[in-house]
Amino acid sequence: MSRPRVIAIDPFDCGCTECITGEYVPLRYATDSQIAALIRRDLRNHTGKEFDVTVRYIVTDTQPLRGSTPEEIVVTCGDRTWTFEPYLLSGSLP
Repeated sequence: MSRPRVIAIDPFDCGCTECITGEYVPLRYATDSQIAALIRRDLRNHTGKEFDVTVRYIVTDTQPLRGSTPEEIVVTCGDRTWTFEPYLLSGSLP
């Protein structure tokens, strides 16, 4: 029997039935892809927490900010940090 598709991220230490069956995932176990899906609003946020999202660009004398593409996304919530490439924000969760 296959695990259900994740549809929400729950609080950090959650152990509810949905987290146990795999329909939800506790924040402490969320992957980069799942956090990106949460930011895209493809997953529900049941955490009750705010997320700090930082987008990192590389700017040089020949590459100004205008026209640059993001190099990295860093998402922080409490003591947990996820770092991923920007392409994860453009797709949908498999």
